[in-house]
Amino acid sequence: MASLVDLLRYKKEIEIIDPRTDKVIKKVWIRILGDLDLQRAYKASRLASALKRAALRDPESEDYKDEVLGVADLSTEEQMDVIRTAKLSNIISEATLAVIRPDLPELDEIAVEPDAASLEELEKFDTEEIKVEKDYQTKIDEYIELRTQELTVQLNLLTKEELQKEAMEQVSVLIPFSIFMSELNVQKVFYGTFQDQACKLKEFEILDDVKQLPKNIQEDIAMAISQLEISGAEIKN
Repeated sequence: MASLVDLLRYKKEIEIIDPRTDKVIKKVWIRILGDLDLQRAYKASRLASALKRAALRDPESEDYKDEVLGVADLSTEEQMDVIRTAKLSNIISEATLAVIRPDLPELDEIAVEPDAASLEELEKFDTEEIKVEKDYQTKIDEYIELRTQELTVQLNLLTKEELQKEAMEQVSVLIPFSIFMSELNVQKVFYGTFQDQACKLKEFEILDDVKQLPKNIQEDIAMAISQLEISGAEIKN
């Protein structure tokens, strides 16, 4: 009989496609990371983003000279895009706090006999649930759009020098976040990819093995693991 740990490791087999030929070159097994591996993955990703942030704030570093000073060569619109993108995560967080999530409908509000609801009543229940979620997401999107427009108005009031300075400062927010997400994907692929169905034989011996893969293969495996995480969460609920 499978152990409890194995039963909770949601997993599946996926095909690795050669980007040059579009042919299957190998099949591997992926699984959701356990808590210990997940903690390791997030810690390594935070360290990577922290190192990048420190470099971007050091005027003597190559990263600063290349990526921060390089903002001066961007057009006004491109500098605005840097700022808007860097501030987007905060705006999204604001939206989730400002827009109250409505309660989902209860089956007893629709069905005459909730314990023995008819197919039509269940279909109506599903439709109402989808409508509530859609309306909520629409309000979130509207809030984000409004705040983004307000930010653009504020940016248009800045002088060229002020805009450039703000864009240079936001680079140290935007790029480290990108580094964090990229490293997290690498970590998840490293810890979550196996040669066997039992998920005992690791596909990659060291992190560099993952980083040497073509970018689209890295992204495909990371996306498959992310989809598995979503499926696992749904199963748990």
